[in-house]
Amino acid sequence: MLRYSKTSDLHGMSCNSVPNSRIINRDGKVQIFLDKISFGKRKRFLRNPFTTILTLKWRWILIVFAIGFIVTWLIFAVIYYAISSSNGDLDRAEDDTTVPCLNNVDSFTDAFLFSLETQHTIGYGFRNPSSQCSIAVCMVYIQFIIGVAVQCVTAGLVVAKLQLGKRTSKALVFSEKACIGMCNNNVCLMVRIGTSGKSALVNVKGYGVIIERHEITAGDEILDERIIDFVSENGSTNLNLLWPAVIHSQVTENETECVKRLQNPTTELIIIIEGILEATGQNVQLRTSYLAHEIEIGKQFTDISPQLVKVPSRNTYHHIVDYADFNNQQPDEQWTL
Repeated sequence: MLRYSKTSDLHGMSCNSVPNSRIINRDGKVQIFLDKISFGKRKRFLRNPFTTILTLKWRWILIVFAIGFIVTWLIFAVIYYAISSSNGDLDRAEDDTTVPCLNNVDSFTDAFLFSLETQHTIGYGFRNPSSQCSIAVCMVYIQFIIGVAVQCVTAGLVVAKLQLGKRTSKALVFSEKACIGMCNNNVCLMVRIGTSGKSALVNVKGYGVIIERHEITAGDEILDERIIDFVSENGSTNLNLLWPAVIHSQVTENETECVKRLQNPTTELIIIIEGILEATGQNVQLRTSYLAHEIEIGKQFTDISPQLVKVPSRNTYHHIVDYADFNNQQPDEQWTL
């Protein structure tokens, strides 16, 4: 049970005065913001910068990706330019027979190009370090090691961001509305879910959180949380998502009181589905929420089980699921409350 002060937000409105306020929006994004957090607590975001950067938008990810390379190129370009300058290579006369530290590096632009070629092992062959200049050789070794590290980190960042992108968050489709009806001779809370792509979810489990707001004083409210488990139509906790499925949670308390509670405007039903993407082996958690006006009473989802259909052009049969009826509901003839 969470307690919080019902202070006004940026627009001077409390939680109860905001219509259709959600803790989790329909796309699964958590709408909780940390306000007036101390600097000491902000350090937690810097202790794991890789995870912190992953939460940024794609435009910032690409900027970080580019900066990672440009900064290393510039730093080593300055070092190579300083080595050439201290060795007198920039002012070398044409008839000078001494061996320079860096061949054909006569300006900062040359030093920058040499830095880029070294870090990415391009190897044009025009600019190269002399074996008689140990400091230049050492810097080439150091840049190569740092360059590999930068490439690994930035590439890993992009790959991880791709896995956490919007396509992953859309791997599952939730019905627009939930419903309460009879299921296996019991009153059940039901939601329809289904995969939206070719990459299937395996080892899928689901549960819900019913959140109720209760005002205890004029300035304080509490959030009362109650966890409920969702199972498949056959009662299994492992949800089968080979085709769209209706998952349900049996109402074990007083059915009438439960219906009234879910119809309270201050109540929010959060659905959480956890599973593993078959294509990548990545653990994912997908969420959505329903408010009171999005929960139908005395309804059932229409059946959209796979239908065997013949394809005349190939003389074969396919199982077809019509998603046009995914959100359709019908009155529950067994409903008596």
